[in-house]
Amino acid sequence: MTKAKAGATAKPRRVGSYRVGLETAPLAAVKKTIGKGLSAHNKAASGSYNASDFVAGVRDAKGELRGGFWVEVYYESAFLKWAWVDPKLQRKGLGRALMAACEDEARRRGALNLWLDTFSFQARPFYEKLGYRLFGTLKMGRAGVERYFLSKDL
Repeated sequence: MTKAKAGATAKPRRVGSYRVGLETAPLAAVKKTIGKGLSAHNKAASGSYNASDFVAGVRDAKGELRGGFWVEVYYESAFLKWAWVDPKLQRKGLGRALMAACEDEARRRGALNLWLDTFSFQARPFYEKLGYRLFGTLKMGRAGVERYFLSKDL
């Protein structure tokens, strides 16, 4: 397996009259088009569903954001996309409070479960203490680094 050089892009390929290649800018518009197409396909295949996202955050006395969890809800499932708490504030119960807020809001939005992924150098034991169970492991190709997938019924 060879690694691409930084800044290099793959040469576009032709498939019939179509050009297949990397999209560089503006990515927001490209992502929106892909999302619209995927959503239309999903609705045609499985029926209508609600999709939404939210952030549960923690702010200090000055109003500075010191941590937050971003959750996406679609179908009857919630996905914890990003989770971060300022390292100076860890082990004070803030992560647990953020997870509780996320689980409560996901339930309110109709989610039956919440799933997430975390790396081996992140917070797997934290999530397992909260009742999350491992359902998959992905080897990342570097020593000591794995990606874990966990879920919890709400």
